[in-house]
Amino acid sequence: MFDQLRLLVRLQAMDKTLFDLAQERDVIPGRLADLTQAEQALQNELATHQAQLDLLLKRRADQEEIADNIRARLRRAENRLMGSKSTKEYQAANAEIDDGKDSLKDNDSQLLEVMEQVEALEQKVSALGQRFSELAAASKEERGQLEERYHNVDSEISRSQNKRQKLAGQVDKALLKDYDFIRQARDGVALAAVSEGVCTVCHMGIPPQQFNELQRMDKIMSCPSCRRLIYWAEAEQLKQDL
Repeated sequence: MFDQLRLLVRLQAMDKTLFDLAQERDVIPGRLADLTQAEQALQNELATHQAQLDLLLKRRADQEEIADNIRARLRRAENRLMGSKSTKEYQAANAEIDDGKDSLKDNDSQLLEVMEQVEALEQKVSALGQRFSELAAASKEERGQLEERYHNVDSEISRSQNKRQKLAGQVDKALLKDYDFIRQARDGVALAAVSEGVCTVCHMGIPPQQFNELQRMDKIMSCPSCRRLIYWAEAEQLKQDL
């Protein structure tokens, strides 16, 4: 029976490794999704600000065109003023000049406001663009590492499962059935070490008489509290398998 117990200790260690590897592998797709989501969020923010900037740049171009048209009308009015031959022509040209100057002043005020908004938004877009470039570069590097790790872990799991199958084949079928049943019901841990009379998994004490029997290692015993299979943690014969 000691040989069977030794096989269970090795099997539990292998199952713990398989469990940890599966946990690591299963986390990777979520992390990859987080990277994609972070990139997409920043890209969307950048696109939104860029669209706002494009509208402002168009508005600035429109205001500049309006200013050019007003200045052109002012030059024509000034020419008419200089060449006026009557009071009526003089007054009309002068009125058009005054109106043009007011329009130009109002347009310049709007243009200045738009230019200030453009400058602020250009800085924002530039900063977001820099952040996105840095994030994309970092994400690409981490994504490559994660994908490589996923592949390596998946391969390691496959190799370990093959080893487990060979090891499990050496365990008594009835005992293996009990072991697997307990493992599935107890968060992947079917075998527990008992140290100084205490189950190291559920942390409950083992009755003294049972603990004495456990140290003889001539039969498979169960923890009276958590129902896991148990073995004596201090057994020198088992330490090389831990």
